[in-house]
Amino acid sequence: MISSSADASPLKAVPTLVTGATGRVGRHLVTALLAQGADVTILTRCPKNACPLWLGKRLDIRSADLTDPSTLVSQFNGIELVFHLASHAPPPRAPDIYQAAAHWPVTAEGTRNLVDAARAAGVQRLVYLSSIKVMGAATGKGPMDEATPPTPDTVYGRAKLAAEYSVLAAGEAGMHVCVLRSPMIYGLTGAGNLARMIEAVARNRFPPWPKIGNRRSFLHVQDLIAAAFLVATHSRAGGRTYLVTDGKGYSTRWLYERIRLALGKSVPGWTVPYWALATAACGATWLEKGLRRRMPFSREDLRKLTQDAWFSSDRIRTDLGFEPGHDLDEEMPRMVKEYLDSRDCATGSRRRIRARLPIDS
Repeated sequence: MISSSADASPLKAVPTLVTGATGRVGRHLVTALLAQGADVTILTRCPKNACPLWLGKRLDIRSADLTDPSTLVSQFNGIELVFHLASHAPPPRAPDIYQAAAHWPVTAEGTRNLVDAARAAGVQRLVYLSSIKVMGAATGKGPMDEATPPTPDTVYGRAKLAAEYSVLAAGEAGMHVCVLRSPMIYGLTGAGNLARMIEAVARNRFPPWPKIGNRRSFLHVQDLIAAAFLVATHSRAGGRTYLVTDGKGYSTRWLYERIRLALGKSVPGWTVPYWALATAACGATWLEKGLRRRMPFSREDLRKLTQDAWFSSDRIRTDLGFEPGHDLDEEMPRMVKEYLDSRDCATGSRRRIRARLPIDS
């Protein structure tokens, strides 16, 4: 039985199953569960991809496809707790990864299949790691919260919202369930949009950004995992949906300036006007449609960089006492150093390879 007390390791020896374990967040979650002493099982469509990640670790790897209910039969036997992260992963160069049709069968229908199988096996608790994409492009004064009606405007967002409904329905039937909606995640060791922005600024491929004054929420991956563990073991979290962030809102201009300073570069005294960015984005979007491949800067990218995606995590703090341990002001120098170290390492490797190549006579 899972304890809801403040034990040092409340998940110790708890039979726990994770979907999406080979993803960027999933890998961190499995590592944290193993450190907690949980009895970890991974459910994946491709076991051969999972085996090398935790070579020598004590965990069970099971094979199933969420879109095929027959493969889920008996997979949850003996499991007490499920962390559900699995979703469709479109190719990185797809023109719009959030509009891929495959999101629906994998995320919406697949989650319903998973919930049905988990209930049939008597799983006690299920935590679903959803996304703020279910909120859509809703805007208003101040940060949005759980009372803001979700208005997803992508296939991905609609599929995530449908998956949430399936999970919460299981809660109404007696299972302890909780949904966590997270914003953009950082702390993923070189992965993610923020890491790409750091690289772009470092390579002088990110223009001096205008002072638009937008606000976006972020969350460190370790804080997301801490929140997931908290809602899995806290009785008050049952049947609830929580937005979880690092508690701050950051403008694109602030991010640009902090990255420049962390790189040891001065902040330019001029900015690129918004109309110039919009013109470039329209041209890139036209090329995307013609070439059917993702361009470095499109109208969707401009929208993400200029609009608000600002959310309040007051509910999880008030209900459960959650407090994030990281914020971007403190993490940015570390992330920039991580990028510089990886770049220097890659440069050194290329130099060593060239030094070993035969010289033509």
